[in-house]
Amino acid sequence: MSVVAAVGWVAGVTFLFLWLLGVVASFRPAPELDVVSSFACQAAAYLLGLFGVLQLHAPRASIREFVGLRRTHAAFYPLAVALGFALEGPVAALYTLIERRWPSGINDAELVRVFVEASALERAALGLIFIALGPALEEVFFRGALARPMHWKHGAPLVIATTAALFAVAHVEWQKFLPIGIFGVALGVLRVASGSLAPPILLHATYNAIQCFALLSAADAGSVNEVPAAAGAALPETTAMPGWLVAASSACALVLIALACALGNRAEGAARAREKDLS
Repeated sequence: MSVVAAVGWVAGVTFLFLWLLGVVASFRPAPELDVVSSFACQAAAYLLGLFGVLQLHAPRASIREFVGLRRTHAAFYPLAVALGFALEGPVAALYTLIERRWPSGINDAELVRVFVEASALERAALGLIFIALGPALEEVFFRGALARPMHWKHGAPLVIATTAALFAVAHVEWQKFLPIGIFGVALGVLRVASGSLAPPILLHATYNAIQCFALLSAADAGSVNEVPAAAGAALPETTAMPGWLVAASSACALVLIALACALGNRAEGAARAREKDLS
């Protein structure tokens, strides 16, 4: 897959998602944020994109094998969880800085209201979307359906950079592009180093779990102004973090990414997984 083709797939999927969202909104013109309907539209668009790429590039392959959902070295799994925690500081701080300088005008505190008004069962459903289904869906498309056929034609650095940029642009709001792009680079590095889609899904889910916990905490406190910073779910209006904590978590994230690269070069399990990616 060429870079131009990848751009076309993301543009088509994003347009389809926004169109479906508009159709749903026309039938349900409610002012409150409907997270479930939004996710359903996203899932429909991304899954159609996945099947389209699959039919074009590997019509006889199984979905699991095509997207790279396979075993890799066991150390990648705790490393992915640790990286999810470490990325919270720099990504949140960067978005907060951009949002303060160029406000988006989007009130993400509405997500806290959703959690405040939700029942226990509804909160469980929202948590499932934010922590499990959302990350899995986005990783299957960006680091799976796009990354693997691109890797057949291009080197790893271009694949990582392209999928990260497209991942960022797909979130539409330009204030999110840089922080989500950085997050996407970390996801891409982990995908290439491990040769498997499982570690980036785990990283993405861990990161979103932190945001979900912050939303629940804000909802339990009854505050609609304490909105957390998230790359894949909700992004903040204001989030104050000590500078030393941002610096420490940034350094930790860089060390963990370096460890992932080193592990990918030395671990036999990762080498076998990467060979399957190129076959």
